[in-house]
Amino acid sequence: MSATLRMLKWSLSLDRQLIFAVGGVPLSAKLSLLFHKYLRYLAGRLGVGGGRAKSLMVFGRRFCYNEPLAVASLQRVYCAAHGLRDLLPERPVVLDVGANIGQFNFFSSHYLAARRVISIEPDPGSFELLAANALRSSDCRRCAVSDQEGEVLFHVACESTQLSSYLPQPDAGYRDSYPVPARTLDGIAEELEVGEIDLLKIDTEGSEYDVLKSAEEVLSRTRLVLIEMSVFRECSGNLFRIGSFLEERGFRLVHLAAGEEGRPRDLDALFQRA
Repeated sequence: MSATLRMLKWSLSLDRQLIFAVGGVPLSAKLSLLFHKYLRYLAGRLGVGGGRAKSLMVFGRRFCYNEPLAVASLQRVYCAAHGLRDLLPERPVVLDVGANIGQFNFFSSHYLAARRVISIEPDPGSFELLAANALRSSDCRRCAVSDQEGEVLFHVACESTQLSSYLPQPDAGYRDSYPVPARTLDGIAEELEVGEIDLLKIDTEGSEYDVLKSAEEVLSRTRLVLIEMSVFRECSGNLFRIGSFLEERGFRLVHLAAGEEGRPRDLDALFQRA
Protein backbone atom coordinates (compact mmCIF):
# COMPACT_ATOMS: atom_id res chain seq x y z
CA MET A 1 0.00 0.00 0.00
CA SER A 2 1.39 3.41 -0.97
CA ALA A 3 2.11 6.10 1.61
CA THR A 4 -0.74 8.23 0.23
CA LEU A 5 -3.27 5.40 0.60
CA ARG A 6 -2.05 4.63 4.13
CA MET A 7 -2.46 8.27 5.09
CA LEU A 8 -5.97 8.38 3.58
CA LYS A 9 -6.94 5.20 5.45
CA TRP A 10 -5.63 6.69 8.70
CA SER A 11 -7.46 9.95 8.07
CA LEU A 12 -10.79 8.27 7.30
CA SER A 13 -10.45 6.17 10.46
CA LEU A 14 -10.00 9.38 12.46
CA ASP A 15 -13.08 10.83 10.77
CA ARG A 16 -15.22 7.90 11.88
CA GLN A 17 -13.93 8.17 15.42
CA LEU A 18 -14.56 11.90 15.60
CA ILE A 19 -18.14 11.59 14.31
CA PHE A 20 -19.25 8.50 16.22
CA ALA A 21 -17.04 8.27 19.33
CA VAL A 22 -16.30 11.81 20.50
CA GLY A 23 -19.30 13.08 22.40
CA GLY A 24 -20.14 16.55 23.56
CA VAL A 25 -19.30 18.29 20.27
CA PRO A 26 -22.05 19.32 17.80
CA LEU A 27 -22.06 17.36 14.53
CA SER A 28 -21.92 20.59 12.55
CA ALA A 29 -18.69 21.56 14.32
CA LYS A 30 -17.19 18.14 13.60
CA LEU A 31 -18.09 18.33 9.90
CA SER A 32 -16.63 21.83 9.70
CA LEU A 33 -13.32 20.57 11.10
CA LEU A 34 -13.24 17.70 8.59
CA PHE A 35 -13.99 20.03 5.66
CA HIS A 36 -11.20 22.40 6.65
CA LYS A 37 -8.79 19.52 7.36
CA TYR A 38 -8.94 18.25 3.79
CA LEU A 39 -9.13 21.74 2.28
CA ARG A 40 -6.07 22.99 4.18
CA TYR A 41 -4.13 19.78 3.51
CA LEU A 42 -4.74 20.06 -0.24
CA ALA A 43 -3.78 23.72 -0.17
CA GLY A 44 -0.55 22.82 1.60
CA ARG A 45 0.26 20.06 -0.89
CA LEU A 46 -0.34 22.49 -3.76
CA GLY A 47 1.90 25.08 -2.16
CA VAL A 48 -0.87 27.61 -1.59
CA GLY A 49 0.04 29.98 1.23
CA GLY A 50 3.68 28.91 1.50
CA GLY A 51 5.13 28.37 4.95
CA ARG A 52 3.26 31.17 6.65
CA ALA A 53 1.40 30.51 9.88
CA LYS A 54 -2.35 30.08 9.36
CA SER A 55 -5.42 29.80 11.53
CA LEU A 56 -9.03 28.63 11.44
CA MET A 57 -11.97 28.43 13.80
CA VAL A 58 -12.26 25.01 15.47
CA PHE A 59 -15.10 24.33 17.91
CA GLY A 60 -15.61 28.05 18.45
CA ARG A 61 -11.93 28.86 19.08
CA ARG A 62 -9.11 29.97 16.81
CA PHE A 63 -6.42 27.36 16.15
CA CYS A 64 -3.08 28.51 14.70
CA TYR A 65 -0.84 26.13 12.74
CA ASN A 66 1.94 25.99 10.13
CA GLU A 67 1.91 22.44 8.71
CA PRO A 68 -0.60 20.75 6.34
CA LEU A 69 -1.24 17.89 8.81
CA ALA A 70 -1.66 20.10 11.88
CA VAL A 71 -5.46 20.05 11.78
CA ALA A 72 -5.40 16.26 11.48
CA SER A 73 -3.05 16.08 14.47
CA LEU A 74 -5.50 18.14 16.52
CA GLN A 75 -8.30 15.80 15.45
CA ARG A 76 -6.17 12.81 16.48
CA VAL A 77 -5.86 14.21 20.01
CA TYR A 78 -9.65 14.41 20.34
CA CYS A 79 -10.08 10.87 18.99
CA ALA A 80 -7.35 9.35 21.18
CA ALA A 81 -7.98 11.23 24.43
CA HIS A 82 -11.71 11.99 24.66
CA GLY A 83 -12.18 9.20 27.22
CA LEU A 84 -10.09 11.14 29.73
CA ARG A 85 -13.09 13.31 30.52
CA ASP A 86 -14.72 10.39 32.34
CA LEU A 87 -11.63 9.87 34.53
CA LEU A 88 -10.86 13.46 35.49
CA PRO A 89 -12.56 15.81 37.94
CA GLU A 90 -14.27 18.97 36.78
CA ARG A 91 -11.90 21.79 35.83
CA PRO A 92 -8.70 19.68 35.97
CA VAL A 93 -5.10 20.88 36.05
CA VAL A 94 -3.07 19.54 33.11
CA LEU A 95 0.71 19.46 32.65
CA ASP A 96 1.69 18.95 29.00
CA VAL A 97 5.31 18.03 28.18
CA GLY A 98 6.14 18.03 24.48
CA ALA A 99 3.36 20.40 23.54
CA ASN A 100 4.35 21.08 19.91
CA ILE A 101 2.00 23.85 18.67
CA GLY A 102 -0.55 23.36 21.43
CA GLN A 103 -2.85 20.61 20.18
CA PHE A 104 -3.22 19.05 23.62
CA ASN A 105 -3.46 22.45 25.31
CA PHE A 106 -6.33 23.33 22.96
CA PHE A 107 -8.05 19.99 23.64
CA SER A 108 -7.58 20.30 27.41
CA SER A 109 -8.99 23.81 27.66
CA HIS A 110 -11.90 23.13 25.28
CA TYR A 111 -12.91 19.49 25.77
CA LEU A 112 -11.65 18.80 29.29
CA ALA A 113 -12.62 22.30 30.47
CA ALA A 114 -9.27 22.54 32.28
CA ARG A 115 -8.81 25.47 34.63
CA ARG A 116 -5.05 25.45 34.02
CA VAL A 117 -2.82 23.92 31.34
CA ILE A 118 0.96 24.15 31.71
CA SER A 119 2.70 23.40 28.40
CA ILE A 120 6.39 22.88 27.63
CA GLU A 121 7.93 22.93 24.13
CA PRO A 122 11.59 23.50 23.09
CA ASP A 123 11.23 24.40 19.39
CA PRO A 124 10.99 28.21 18.92
CA GLY A 125 8.68 28.09 15.87
CA SER A 126 6.33 25.60 17.49
CA PHE A 127 6.43 27.52 20.76
CA GLU A 128 5.21 30.71 19.06
CA LEU A 129 2.10 28.88 17.84
CA LEU A 130 1.71 27.12 21.21
CA ALA A 131 1.56 30.49 22.95
CA ALA A 132 -1.13 31.60 20.49
CA ASN A 133 -3.20 28.42 21.00
CA ALA A 134 -2.73 28.12 24.76
CA LEU A 135 -5.30 28.76 27.44
CA ARG A 136 -2.74 31.15 29.00
CA SER A 137 0.59 31.91 27.35
CA SER A 138 2.08 32.70 30.78
CA ASP A 139 1.78 28.98 31.59
CA CYS A 140 4.00 28.01 28.62
CA ARG A 141 7.74 27.41 28.84
CA ARG A 142 10.19 27.11 25.92
CA CYS A 143 12.70 24.44 26.91
CA ALA A 144 13.36 20.72 26.78
CA VAL A 145 12.67 18.58 29.84
CA SER A 146 15.51 16.33 30.94
CA ASP A 147 16.78 14.65 34.10
CA GLN A 148 19.51 17.31 34.33
CA GLU A 149 19.43 21.10 34.09
CA GLY A 150 21.58 22.54 31.32
CA GLU A 151 21.40 22.34 27.54
CA VAL A 152 20.63 19.67 24.92
CA LEU A 153 20.96 19.54 21.14
CA PHE A 154 17.46 19.58 19.65
CA HIS A 155 16.85 17.99 16.22
CA VAL A 156 14.02 19.33 14.03
CA ALA A 157 12.38 16.67 11.87
CA CYS A 158 11.81 17.25 8.15
CA GLU A 159 8.49 15.40 7.99
CA SER A 160 6.79 17.16 10.89
CA THR A 161 7.89 19.16 13.93
CA GLN A 162 5.90 16.67 16.03
CA LEU A 163 8.70 14.14 15.38
CA SER A 164 11.47 16.47 16.60
CA SER A 165 13.49 15.46 19.65
CA TYR A 166 16.84 15.75 21.41
CA LEU A 167 17.19 11.97 20.91
CA PRO A 168 17.70 11.59 17.12
CA GLN A 169 16.48 8.46 15.35
CA PRO A 170 18.90 6.73 12.92
CA ASP A 171 16.27 6.38 10.19
CA ALA A 172 14.75 9.87 10.52
CA GLY A 173 15.54 12.98 8.52
CA TYR A 174 16.31 16.27 10.25
CA ARG A 175 16.46 19.71 8.69
CA ASP A 176 18.14 21.52 11.55
CA SER A 177 19.77 21.04 14.95
CA TYR A 178 20.48 23.63 17.62
CA PRO A 179 21.04 23.83 21.38
CA VAL A 180 18.03 24.51 23.62
CA PRO A 181 17.82 24.97 27.39
CA ALA A 182 16.98 21.83 29.39
CA ARG A 183 15.18 21.87 32.72
CA THR A 184 13.74 19.34 35.14
CA LEU A 185 9.98 19.02 35.40
CA ASP A 186 10.16 19.44 39.17
CA GLY A 187 11.99 22.74 38.68
CA ILE A 188 9.42 24.06 36.22
CA ALA A 189 6.52 23.03 38.44
CA GLU A 190 8.11 24.77 41.42
CA GLU A 191 8.69 27.96 39.41
CA LEU A 192 5.07 28.04 38.22
CA GLU A 193 3.73 27.06 41.65
CA VAL A 194 1.91 24.01 40.30
CA GLY A 195 0.16 22.07 43.08
CA GLU A 196 -1.97 18.98 42.55
CA ILE A 197 -1.91 17.72 38.94
CA ASP A 198 -4.87 15.81 37.56
CA LEU A 199 -3.21 14.83 34.26
CA LEU A 200 0.44 14.68 33.24
CA LYS A 201 0.85 14.15 29.49
CA ILE A 202 4.32 13.32 28.12
CA ASP A 203 5.12 12.99 24.41
CA THR A 204 8.77 13.82 23.70
CA GLU A 205 9.68 11.39 20.90
CA GLY A 206 11.91 9.03 22.85
CA SER A 207 13.06 11.01 25.90
CA GLU A 208 10.00 10.26 28.06
CA TYR A 209 12.00 8.29 30.63
CA ASP A 210 14.30 11.27 31.20
CA VAL A 211 11.21 13.40 31.79
CA LEU A 212 9.91 10.97 34.41
CA LYS A 213 13.26 10.88 36.21
CA SER A 214 13.10 14.68 36.49
CA ALA A 215 9.62 14.60 38.03
CA GLU A 216 9.72 12.75 41.36
CA GLU A 217 7.91 15.56 43.21
CA VAL A 218 5.46 16.13 40.37
CA LEU A 219 4.55 12.43 40.22
CA SER A 220 3.87 12.34 43.96
CA ARG A 221 0.91 14.68 43.43
CA THR A 222 -0.30 13.49 40.01
CA ARG A 223 -3.55 11.58 39.43
CA LEU A 224 -3.14 10.33 35.81
CA VAL A 225 -0.12 9.97 33.50
CA LEU A 226 -0.67 9.79 29.73
CA ILE A 227 2.65 8.88 28.15
CA GLU A 228 4.09 7.76 24.83
CA MET A 229 6.28 4.68 25.40
CA SER A 230 8.95 3.63 22.90
CA VAL A 231 9.04 0.16 21.40
CA PHE A 232 11.07 -0.23 18.19
CA ARG A 233 13.06 3.03 18.27
CA GLU A 234 15.94 4.75 20.03
CA CYS A 235 14.88 6.03 23.45
CA SER A 236 16.05 6.96 26.92
CA GLY A 237 13.90 4.16 28.34
CA ASN A 238 11.48 1.78 26.60
CA LEU A 239 8.00 0.64 27.65
CA PHE A 240 9.39 -1.85 30.20
CA ARG A 241 11.49 0.73 32.06
CA ILE A 242 8.71 3.33 31.98
CA GLY A 243 6.09 0.84 33.17
CA SER A 244 8.29 -0.36 36.03
CA PHE A 245 9.22 3.19 37.00
CA LEU A 246 5.59 4.26 37.30
CA GLU A 247 4.46 1.06 39.04
CA GLU A 248 7.16 1.57 41.68
CA ARG A 249 5.66 5.00 42.35
CA GLY A 250 2.12 3.81 42.88
CA PHE A 251 0.65 3.92 39.38
CA ARG A 252 -1.10 1.12 37.51
CA LEU A 253 -1.61 0.72 33.77
CA VAL A 254 -5.27 1.21 32.81
CA HIS A 255 -5.13 1.65 29.02
CA LEU A 256 -2.71 0.84 26.19
CA ALA A 257 -3.00 1.70 22.49
CA ALA A 258 -0.66 1.02 19.55
CA GLY A 259 -0.45 3.50 16.71
CA GLU A 260 0.33 0.79 14.16
CA GLU A 261 0.38 -2.99 13.93
CA GLY A 262 3.37 -5.31 13.62
CA ARG A 263 6.36 -3.22 14.72
CA PRO A 264 4.97 -0.08 16.37
CA ARG A 265 7.59 2.55 17.16
CA ASP A 266 5.60 3.61 20.20
CA LEU A 267 2.53 2.94 22.34
CA ASP A 268 0.23 5.39 24.11
CA ALA A 269 -0.27 4.37 27.72
CA LEU A 270 -2.46 5.71 30.51
CA PHE A 271 -1.42 5.15 34.12
CA GLN A 272 -3.61 5.93 37.13
CA ARG A 273 -2.50 6.38 40.71
CA ALA A 274 -3.59 3.24 42.55
